[in-house]
Amino acid sequence: MRERVLGAARGNTDLLALAALLLVLLIAYQHYDSGLLTPASVTILSAQFLPLVLAASGQTTVMLLGGIDLSLGAVLGLAMAVFATYDAQGAGGVVTAAALALCVAALAGAVNGTLVAYAGLPPIVVTLAASFLWGGVTLVVLPQPGGAVPGGLVKAYNNGWNGIALPAVAIAAVLALWKLLRATRHGLALYAVGGNEHGAYASGLHTRGVKIGGYALAGAFAGLAGIGLAIQTGSADPTIGAPYTLNSIAASVLGGVSFFGGVGRMRGTVLGAVVIGLLTNLLLFTGISPFYQLILQGVILVVALALKTYLTREAAV
Repeated sequence: MRERVLGAARGNTDLLALAALLLVLLIAYQHYDSGLLTPASVTILSAQFLPLVLAASGQTTVMLLGGIDLSLGAVLGLAMAVFATYDAQGAGGVVTAAALALCVAALAGAVNGTLVAYAGLPPIVVTLAASFLWGGVTLVVLPQPGGAVPGGLVKAYNNGWNGIALPAVAIAAVLALWKLLRATRHGLALYAVGGNEHGAYASGLHTRGVKIGGYALAGAFAGLAGIGLAIQTGSADPTIGAPYTLNSIAASVLGGVSFFGGVGRMRGTVLGAVVIGLLTNLLLFTGISPFYQLILQGVILVVALALKTYLTREAAV
């Protein structure tokens, strides 16, 4: 019981520290955008942040299993290419294109999970190799930037639909669905296998099947991120997914997900993704050279992680 209480306290401290950082960024952001909290601004920002939120959700799923997915950006790019190059004329065409892209991404994730479960190699090695595989497949599907998404869909995504910010609704749906999933047998198994694989196996769990399912779910999240990014931009870029791999890891760690598996909450990951998105936009507003922006972003993230780790340790004492 004591361990559970301490774990909850550490998790709450993580979220509070992240919320404090988010508040600081919002105050600074409002200096450059006085209409930050208007419906139009919320719609635009949520449209920008949704792909990273979804990618980070996929990375969190893998990290809960005790792994790291370095192929996530490549899978995102693959789904984006499939969606944008499919002839998506009419509502039925868009749905079919989205379903096909989602299935391809989930299958890629399942292949990653199968290799991790049966090859006996560290996930970071397997997914690094897989990143080249899926990146190559993406270039076969779409050798150069191109493809198209129906203009009406792009407009509804970026500007809202009947006053509703669709990306914000999607983020809320991710949190709600994850809460439901966590209460299921598969959701509990993810945490169990990530926390103690040998103990989970001794308890009768099919640990390899759980890993395959977890990586397939991560692939589905990456696929949704690719679809969202294609709708946001109106086209596809086969190499655009690379930054999402590292940013998804950063968002997950900021949100309190452990590198060692079994610990983490999706709402923390979503907050972490929003923090990174706001930080990126804020640095663009300042007019600093892009080279220095990367340096500052890295320094701020390192300081934030160090401070959050320190506060978490203090709470555990």
